[in-house]
Amino acid sequence: MSWGPTDRIRAALGRALAPSASPRSTAALVAALVLTAVLPYLNVLAHGFVYDDHTQVLNNPYIQDFRHLREIFSTTVWSYVGAQGVTNYYRPMMTLGYLICYKVFGPLSYGFHLASLFLHAGVVGLLFLVTGWMTRSRLLAFIAAALFALHPIHTESVAWIAAVTDLQLTLFYLLTFMFYLRVAVPGGGRSANMQWGMAGSFVLALMSKEQSLTLPVLATAYEHFCREDRGSTTWRQKCGRYYWLWLLSAGYLLFRVRFFGALAPALQISDLTWGQAVLTAIALVGQYVGKLLWPVELCAFYVFRRSTSLLDPRVLAGLGALMVLAILFVFARRRARLAAFAMLWMLVTLAPVLNARWMAANVFTERYLYLPSVGFCWLVAWGWVRLWERVEERSAFLRKTLVGALILLAALYALRVVTRNRDWSDDVTLYAKTLELSPGAYHIRNNLGTVLWKQGRVAEAEHEWRKALALSPRNAIILNNLGLVRAHQREYEEAIEYFQRAMRLKPSYTDPHLDLGAVYQEMGRTAEAEVHLRAAVVLSPLNLDARNKLARIYLESGRLELAEDHYRLSLASQPNWIAHHGLAEIFARRGDWARAEEHYRRAVEINPVASDSRFALGAIYAALGRRAEAMREYAAGLASDPKNSQAQAALRKLLGEKPE
Repeated sequence: MSWGPTDRIRAALGRALAPSASPRSTAALVAALVLTAVLPYLNVLAHGFVYDDHTQVLNNPYIQDFRHLREIFSTTVWSYVGAQGVTNYYRPMMTLGYLICYKVFGPLSYGFHLASLFLHAGVVGLLFLVTGWMTRSRLLAFIAAALFALHPIHTESVAWIAAVTDLQLTLFYLLTFMFYLRVAVPGGGRSANMQWGMAGSFVLALMSKEQSLTLPVLATAYEHFCREDRGSTTWRQKCGRYYWLWLLSAGYLLFRVRFFGALAPALQISDLTWGQAVLTAIALVGQYVGKLLWPVELCAFYVFRRSTSLLDPRVLAGLGALMVLAILFVFARRRARLAAFAMLWMLVTLAPVLNARWMAANVFTERYLYLPSVGFCWLVAWGWVRLWERVEERSAFLRKTLVGALILLAALYALRVVTRNRDWSDDVTLYAKTLELSPGAYHIRNNLGTVLWKQGRVAEAEHEWRKALALSPRNAIILNNLGLVRAHQREYEEAIEYFQRAMRLKPSYTDPHLDLGAVYQEMGRTAEAEVHLRAAVVLSPLNLDARNKLARIYLESGRLELAEDHYRLSLASQPNWIAHHGLAEIFARRGDWARAEEHYRRAVEINPVASDSRFALGAIYAALGRRAEAMREYAAGLASDPKNSQAQAALRKLLGEKPE
């Protein structure tokens, strides 16, 4: 009897999944899983920066120089934006990862996407190894890891650069758990090397995301109720295997209180009562379980709706989900400890994101399921293997049906991942797709208006901002954006009114001060412009626009030392051509031509189309008798500003032509 390709593949897979398979076959399975994790996401490598990527990557001064390492590890994730950056999120591993990517790839999005793909593949490989250690079943481990690799709920975490925190958290979380599993040695002892590995990886998990604090709970539960030698080890031996996780968690909490005042210093939804928070948490459980089971209508922003009654359908759905999980847990607690632990993993890792009072505007979001879905994949894989064991010797038809169902599910998952990835290709596509499913998402509508504004589509931007304001009338960001529209239309008094309303609603918000200062400057009200630009600098010391605009006021009023100080502080925050151009002007006024030339040259290195810097550099070279260099700079400047009559006249003079 001859075998076809399918039979040979099935036989090879069967040998690799056998309990006695060699390490070489293990490597082959991991390689197959890595391909399964990466191939459906290859199309994201062509995508650009979207959504929060612009702020967290392109406008983040911390990721451009290693001298910001202290700030990265001692401040919250948004601290670089100043007073308005108070948040509950501490993400040093995210920012450090961005810094490394920026140094390797520069401000190119594909490098950041590539890093996310590597992390996702690493998580899938680790999940296979961890599951194998827990269950001694390569088949169950392979199915769980493959389902995790392909589950569409993960598209947000993998396709969106700013969601890298969930990838990092899950990688170090699983790594820590793998070390913890291997801490135990026969006879109730423990491996010191594995404990050191567990402690080190747990520190990395803590610096990735706050959900890592749930790991000691799971390790304790596993040690006392799931570990194979739990009946032959003492309490002291059990505690000795995981106590470092609790000590490090306590140290982390003390650090958060010492540096940030509390674990969660910012109350995001202040008018949500604790009773409503509990009901909302129950509703969120139902919503999260529903997305795991039926990952359709995936959306980047779900409008938050608080729950105020037990009769709320969402609360009832959440109660139903909890009841089903409780019944399954009781049933599995003695008969199938992995299934029970899988349910515990799901709920424990999900618990930190159920408190809506602490969460940002997007209380429910798909990326929060990346870590909890490990438990879901364990549960599905366990159920499939149990069914397989029941029908393996009974019916070839049922065996083929089980395999076919698994392959069909994997194919549908992979197809959905590929198509969902396209939604994250660019801002306009992402926002348009999101608003189709969630038209009340004022935050996304505001962002769409911002994209249109940057494209010069002012009327369309204003239309989106007005629709967003109708959904959120007291939103300072939207009001400030409408002020920009009025300033653009030179309706200055209305613009001032919008900016002042934004300031009253959000005193720590920098942009209204910055934009109002710019309006006052255009109106010739320099003293008032200076007041608001100074306020913007106080609120956001690393803000380039605020520093540079304030420095320009000082420069034009002859206060050269103050101007120089602010331009230098601007450069310390982030290299930029405007600050170099300003410093060059200052040195030119002082007659320091060498330093003026140096800064003009740095300006054009950063921004080759900075025509003003090129013309100024050309004038310096002409004055110094460096004719060829002067002509080169004038020609380069005229390429981007061809109608500049003064530059044209200067170039003709250098060429020996008569003036027109």
